[in-house]
Amino acid sequence: MHEETTMHGLKTKGLKKGSVSQSAAVTIGLAATAPAYSLTGALGHGASESGYQLPIVLMISVIPMFFVALSYKHLTTSAPDSGTVFTWGAKAIGPRFGWLGGWSLLLASILAGVAATQIIVNSMAILLNLAEISPWFQFTVAILFILSTTYLTALGAEESSRTTLILTILQYGLLLSLAAILFFNVAQGNTVSTAAPLSLEWFNPFAISSFDAFLHGFLVALFIFWGFDASLAMSEETSGNSEQAGRSGIIAMVITVITYVVFATAALAYAGIDTQDNASLTAKENIDSIVTVLATNMIGSNGTLIAALIIAISAFSATMSTIMPSARAALAMATYQAIPRHFSSVNQTTQTPKFATWTIGLMTLVIYITLSLISESIVEDTIQSVSIAVCTYYTVAALACVLYFHRTAFNHWHTALSQVILPAIASLVLITVGTLQAWNMMDPGYGSSGSIAGIGAVFLIGVVALLFGIPLMMWWNFHEPSFFRGETLPLERAHMIADNSISVNSKSSNTHNKSY
Repeated sequence: MHEETTMHGLKTKGLKKGSVSQSAAVTIGLAATAPAYSLTGALGHGASESGYQLPIVLMISVIPMFFVALSYKHLTTSAPDSGTVFTWGAKAIGPRFGWLGGWSLLLASILAGVAATQIIVNSMAILLNLAEISPWFQFTVAILFILSTTYLTALGAEESSRTTLILTILQYGLLLSLAAILFFNVAQGNTVSTAAPLSLEWFNPFAISSFDAFLHGFLVALFIFWGFDASLAMSEETSGNSEQAGRSGIIAMVITVITYVVFATAALAYAGIDTQDNASLTAKENIDSIVTVLATNMIGSNGTLIAALIIAISAFSATMSTIMPSARAALAMATYQAIPRHFSSVNQTTQTPKFATWTIGLMTLVIYITLSLISESIVEDTIQSVSIAVCTYYTVAALACVLYFHRTAFNHWHTALSQVILPAIASLVLITVGTLQAWNMMDPGYGSSGSIAGIGAVFLIGVVALLFGIPLMMWWNFHEPSFFRGETLPLERAHMIADNSISVNSKSSNTHNKSY
């Protein structure tokens, strides 16, 4: 007897195999997490919620995310499909779960693009030394930014990944230099007067003040760690085998958590969290632009320009790296007849899903303009609302891993742990956190934008937008039921088969998976 863990019935989509190198795949995952713009938009809010325990909150928060990353690794090895969570959810759980997983992935990517757009607007205002951002400037920059990132993404995976690689190296180089300057100032005693001395107590989980402090910090961490899976959506285009492609998400996750914990520790030690101090991380004027404030305080006016440049580079590469996987998710959904066939078109010259790419780019622009009219802080509201979509599709991925491998995983203790037990824990944590967050978001006072009809605006952005996928799914089920009947992606589980079936299964696998 031997284990059969390869998913069958997957379709080629016209994407170019080998157009993305192993290193470029890791870079896409790093770029999608967007360390510079994630830190500038989320570090202040995380510090205001978790205080000096933010480093340990980040370290604890990454644990379920790492378990999800394990799920992605195993599922990519079994099914290197550009649809990722959509395909895996449909095959292992059922078509409706797969569809909702794909919808939540698309929604999260678009909301992340919205946040990046506002950060680009803020950065450009700093670079041009504008005291106030006028509506015409805001919308002009937003339009140019979204159109340019969408255009570059549509050029092709090879060109897009090369651009992302250059921008990510530049971003990390500048960010690590800033962290080194922060630690140097801390060592010299040149810190904000109200900042507490660097302490190992910041890494003590029992010193977290309350569950709410942990929960809110966890949600911020969820936003900044999210994105490692972008590289795995490129698995059909990544050089090497599927197992090698699956490792890229793990590598990106490890590099990301080290970067965030180191930078958060340095920032806390330098600036502190006293809300009454204009130089602290949690001061009202600083909380949405931490990297800029830190660089300005240490370097001066040149530091402001350097920080704005780092953040702009981060937002630019992150937007490209989130458009790429979401476009490929839409491509896969259309290929398996889960959404309109127009999204399955692949340009013959660039071998990329141009229609899906431009559709997602334009949807990002429309939602950004809409939110800019109702939100007082697009960055804060988007960070809080995107967490629901991320929780949803990461939960689908973790549950898909559990259900797909549960028949074969317990033959070995290490596969039982990494394929079933740890992903199951991750799904339970994400379901719990997502439910609590959705409940909190209903409060009209939650977020910065108040309420609409007595319901928190952040709830409408995050939860209602996600639930809007249900009527869309029902409409498409009525219009094109074949996917929902399991005809295009039939339910499947890993299983044990007799050794004399190897040749038969090998032929079947080659027939169904020619591109792999």
